[in-house]
Amino acid sequence: MSVSFATQSCDFATRLRAPPGVPLITFTICRYPPGQRFWALRQMGLARRPLAHTPGLDFHRLLGSGASPGFSLRPDLGRYALLAAWSSEHAADDFFAAAPLLRAWREHSAELWTVKLLPRRSRGSWAGHCPFPPSTLELPPLPVVVITRASLRLRALLSFWRRVPAINRDLLASPGLRLALGVGELPWLRPVTVSLWDDDAALERGAFQGPRHHQAARAAIDHSWFR
Repeated sequence: MSVSFATQSCDFATRLRAPPGVPLITFTICRYPPGQRFWALRQMGLARRPLAHTPGLDFHRLLGSGASPGFSLRPDLGRYALLAAWSSEHAADDFFAAAPLLRAWREHSAELWTVKLLPRRSRGSWAGHCPFPPSTLELPPLPVVVITRASLRLRALLSFWRRVPAINRDLLASPGLRLALGVGELPWLRPVTVSLWDDDAALERGAFQGPRHHQAARAAIDHSWFR
């Protein structure tokens, strides 16, 4: 699955607001100091119940993180992410302002960063769900976020991962790239990437025109690496 968004990532209560009733996506990264890492790991299980009962939360995934930018086989046990789809921006604001779960995350973490997203394009599904309905809103020029998710076949693991270091080097050298983070539910088998770009032009140059990325994408299609 791949999806691109328009985003504004300043203070969480931004001056640019989604119209009432328009679905909103949030992506949150929590970084924990060494003394809190076991607590953070337990949250991957304990946070499921309160999230399942959060008003206005239509879809969510708790995600682990790789230890280096882009895809990574090594986990970062001090960094976790939450991807969430909300029925409205008001529902998201209520959660981030007052939810006991978020208060606990803030108290234990060294850093917590959230970006609000409006879907612009979406292709494929996430475990049978389509949580990112594209918006038809007219938006001012904004940075662009791209999220991709793959479900790898076991026979494709070696072929896929041996290409990753070269692709990461090309990606991180791309002008206009602000952030590239590898996350996932099962990162080795179901890797997810989140990348933040200055604008559409930077995205097109970096993500879709890099020769190694293009070659890997073609190989994935030709050899059916993905489920």
